[in-house]
Amino acid sequence: MSLPCLTNESEKDFDDSRKALTALETYLGSTVNTLESDVQKTLNTLKSHLGTLKSNVGSKVKRLDGDLKVLEDDFRKKKWLKYKGHCYYFAQEKHDWFTAERRCREIGGYIVKVNDSSENTWISDNKPIKNFYYWIGLTDLKEGDWRWTFDQSRATYKPWSGGFGAKGTTYNCVAYNYGSSNFRNWFDYICWQKYYYICESNFCF
Repeated sequence: MSLPCLTNESEKDFDDSRKALTALETYLGSTVNTLESDVQKTLNTLKSHLGTLKSNVGSKVKRLDGDLKVLEDDFRKKKWLKYKGHCYYFAQEKHDWFTAERRCREIGGYIVKVNDSSENTWISDNKPIKNFYYWIGLTDLKEGDWRWTFDQSRATYKPWSGGFGAKGTTYNCVAYNYGSSNFRNWFDYICWQKYYYICESNFCF
């Protein structure tokens, strides 16, 4: 194309600019098309992932419902007793303290934490076997520093039987005593001794 009043050099610059703008227009059009395609692919991928996630969540909800049903049946089968929103299980088999602690966790609870005298009285009165010892979740891995295994809080309520509570470094676990005058009191003893035990759960049906 020849333009009047333009030198050959100016006309060449004009044509070069026009070609550059045309090339830019073509590039931008191609880029927009590519971006639109990429966005659509991304949206399709997100929809697919969301669909899969929804399906997985639905499956997990169903599985959780099933687990809760099993747990509820297990609670009832094992005859957990309710007290102030918590459940308590009085084991019918004897174990050392460490095994008792593990068994409580395996059935959805923890080895019992006794907070005050009213809870202590209720537990003592409901022990199915009155003439034997029951492990509870109190230990002093650091001598004299009695803490609850459940949350590592320091025990403030400790109804010791006479002379107990400071028996030395080998007596690190605590159990309920028994007898007409001691059945609500505690004593510290060797953790490997096999006693009955009591589990507690904050999740109660």
